[in-house]
Amino acid sequence: MSSLHPRDYAPFVAPPPALTPAGPSALDPVVAASVVHVGEDGAVLDVRTAAGRAGTLSLRPATPSCVRVTLRMAGVATAPRASVVTAPTDAGCTTTHSPDAVVLRLDALRLSVRLAPFTMELTDRHGRVLRQATDARDPDDALTVLPLGVTELADGRLVHHDSWIAEPDEHFYGLGERFTGLDLRGQRVECWVEDAKGSTGTRSYLASPFLISSRGYAVLVDTTTAASFDLAHSNTGAWSMTVPDEVFDHYLISGSPAECLAGYRDLTGPALLPPKWAFGPWISGGFRKDTAADVRERARQVRERRFPCDVLHIDTYWQRHGSWSDMEWDTEAFPDPRGLAEELTGQGFHISLWMNPCIGIDSPYYDTVERNGWFLHTSSGETWCGQLWGGHHPDTALLDLTHPGAVDWFRERIRLALAAGASVLKTDFGEAVPADAVAHNGMTGERLHNLYPLLYNDLVSETTRTVSGHGLTWGRSSWTGGQRHGAKWTGDPDARWQDLASTLRAGLSLSLTGHPFWSHDIGGFHGTPEAELFVRWAQFGLLSPLSRFHGMTSRLPWDFGEEAYAAVLHAARLRMSLLPHLHTAAAEAVRTGEPLARPMPLDHPDRPDAHTADLQYLLGPDLLVAPLFAPGGRRWVWFPPGEWLPYSDATLRPVTGPAWHQVELPLATAPLWLRAGALLVTTRPSERAGSAPFGEVTAVWVRPQSQPSRTARALLRDEDGTGTVITARLTGDHLTVRTQGPVPRLRLAVRGFTGEALTAEVDDVPTEVDVRPMPEW
Repeated sequence: MSSLHPRDYAPFVAPPPALTPAGPSALDPVVAASVVHVGEDGAVLDVRTAAGRAGTLSLRPATPSCVRVTLRMAGVATAPRASVVTAPTDAGCTTTHSPDAVVLRLDALRLSVRLAPFTMELTDRHGRVLRQATDARDPDDALTVLPLGVTELADGRLVHHDSWIAEPDEHFYGLGERFTGLDLRGQRVECWVEDAKGSTGTRSYLASPFLISSRGYAVLVDTTTAASFDLAHSNTGAWSMTVPDEVFDHYLISGSPAECLAGYRDLTGPALLPPKWAFGPWISGGFRKDTAADVRERARQVRERRFPCDVLHIDTYWQRHGSWSDMEWDTEAFPDPRGLAEELTGQGFHISLWMNPCIGIDSPYYDTVERNGWFLHTSSGETWCGQLWGGHHPDTALLDLTHPGAVDWFRERIRLALAAGASVLKTDFGEAVPADAVAHNGMTGERLHNLYPLLYNDLVSETTRTVSGHGLTWGRSSWTGGQRHGAKWTGDPDARWQDLASTLRAGLSLSLTGHPFWSHDIGGFHGTPEAELFVRWAQFGLLSPLSRFHGMTSRLPWDFGEEAYAAVLHAARLRMSLLPHLHTAAAEAVRTGEPLARPMPLDHPDRPDAHTADLQYLLGPDLLVAPLFAPGGRRWVWFPPGEWLPYSDATLRPVTGPAWHQVELPLATAPLWLRAGALLVTTRPSERAGSAPFGEVTAVWVRPQSQPSRTARALLRDEDGTGTVITARLTGDHLTVRTQGPVPRLRLAVRGFTGEALTAEVDDVPTEVDVRPMPEW
């Protein structure tokens, strides 16, 4: 008897389709293969299944560290489908074969295939071997894994699957935002974009069939169907993937977690670097009925209190209720949108507006869109129309973004909203396409559902780039490749400590799925946080890749009491002082494919403690962030190898890793540590990140206890792409500083573990400066 769960009673708009096997004998694995072709471009094999089905298996080098594996069964009609691999790199390989085996050798891996009985294994440059799991059985001789092959479903379709050996100490990461934990071992994960209805369950707004293993490999499945992964859940010695697509097209990538993320970037494209102003705090009026007067008052308070803020967000009610989201201003609440935008721009604000890809039945544009056939349809040909808001809004219909007419019409609506003064759009929703919907291009909802958020954000991003000069969207739902739109936020958490922790884990999971620029609703979306929770969430949010205050009720920092406000203001100013470091690390994330917020297993996949430290991260290479996720101000922190100095509280003791330490942080102290020996570029905190070049910057260097000689380097990248390398070298008590490349006025601050500090001014660069100890700064 299956168990019930409270969420079984909740309505969900678009659940994934069920996969029901045709019967006990529906499982049909590949058992043998024969060689059709071998060469520098890989190998093509004819394969045969246990039931006698024929198919073709292609093995092709994609990059020097990645091989593409494509299984296609004969006689299977291919429905309209889309590829999420946008930039495959053709690479050569050395291929050898014998009567019973084929071997592909790339720069970073070797793929060996035994033809009968069929099996594959992958060997990396370090000699580690990944083997297919083909014949794992229980005492009743029943298979406990899904070998490479197909299963016939009750409706006659075929679903593909494959399994690989999971080592006892292996850990799994990625697959999108995952609120259930950073390490996915022991979980069964379905890659289906859904309204998660909070942030403590198994559903995800952002999913992707991209899996990273701690043992030096990753897998990317090129599909938009509901691929699922059983990660040592059904069988603790194996992991499986199931793909209900007509073609089983996937990539095996070899390398460290960082190298695997670079491989993901090579296959799906680089992330979009947000403009510099987007790294300043965003402040929202919340999900409430705003008016132009409300927005002006919020702007006045922000600037009067000198709280850092670059973006004011206006949520749903900038449009008329019942008309979401035809991109038409509610002129009763906002009689002069362009005038308001000009006024706020003059105060240094950018405007963010909420939107979704649906049109409410009360919109004056609804009939026009329906008459032109620009909505998604049901299988019977009628417009799909339903309740996406739980009764809070009239029914809506989904725009068919495969229809050129619908795309052109919506593009113009988006363009008008941007031209009126908005700088960026918050692309909410996108995950509501029903599995049985039918699109203009012939694609079913089952194929379109996960693809739809990409089409939606592509349209908004392209239009924003045309009008505003950048392609940033602030999106909720996405799929493989969604990093090209810039910012993602992790949905609708409750104002609870548990939700803060699960939000942190989800963000780090995004980091390991190739999405470097994520954020969240500071304070939680639902409910009103108590003051301590709000402060700790703000400290976490202001040390996240991007920062936004948003919720159902006020998230204005001064609404939580003077003590809380002082603590949050300190954290906001801290963020602004770190902007040179943040922007540089962000630009490097785009270049390398590595995340801005670095989970512990990324840099330490071979350290067992790193895999359990899933509530902390490095912000760039040298800042350790360990948010408080429970009341009381105490938590355990795993410090990576090296010496670490508390960043903003001289009363806290330095620590040495690798080791766990319990820390106690006063309410006003940000949970931030700096690696000794690192050179960190900071600036004087301001009220806006803006777009102007950095002015005076300070290079902060912490003198290590253990090394009398040390060289540290820092990179400074500005919005124009220019880069400057700053080098500090300590020999005994003698410190020299050099710069290479353009640099603004530079100040050097050196701190030691004993509290001594020194500073120097550098007026003409490049130059060399001798610095000797001075009073503490």
